[in-house]
Amino acid sequence: MTRDRVIIYEEAGADPQADVMTIENGHGRTRVRAVAEPAHMLKLVTRLLDEGVDHIELCGGFGAVWHAAARRATGGRVPVGAVYYGFESLTSVASYKTRFESGEALSEAFIIVHEGADPEVDRVVHEKDAGGRTTFIGVPDEGAAAGVAGQMAGELQLIELYGGQGPEGAGPVIRAVNESVPVGVTGYRR
Repeated sequence: MTRDRVIIYEEAGADPQADVMTIENGHGRTRVRAVAEPAHMLKLVTRLLDEGVDHIELCGGFGAVWHAAARRATGGRVPVGAVYYGFESLTSVASYKTRFESGEALSEAFIIVHEGADPEVDRVVHEKDAGGRTTFIGVPDEGAAAGVAGQMAGELQLIELYGGQGPEGAGPVIRAVNESVPVGVTGYRR
């Protein structure tokens, strides 16, 4: 069974119609889209349903209130997951939030598990105008996610793991960065 999944995050001035990144192969399609503000995410979710998307994942920046709103917007037609942080990441993710809100230039990675992805090819680096960067990187499995996270940890202030197997898949990533970088993982209600 192939999947048609979209990952949504927030970025000032974003065009929710444009794909920031697409990974597509025989195992399905994963797209990354950005919205300028959380309310735009709800409109995008509704449009994505009409396009036939079967999974939606939200960046941790949206939080539980917007996650719940997105779930209501889909009417239960598709799973809507959101990135959450475990206890081991709470102090460092709180620090990231404070630094982000103060305007500090920060770098983060969205590591996207998509079977058959190639981390050398399925990679987009978005340099931010104010400094720092967001790296979107596709990996074939959680083992590769841990390897990529370990290699990149020294240059990152945040990692979000998408498309994985939940906390079981996040464990190796958290260990690979030695808890030096907060690692968020997509959670679904089952």
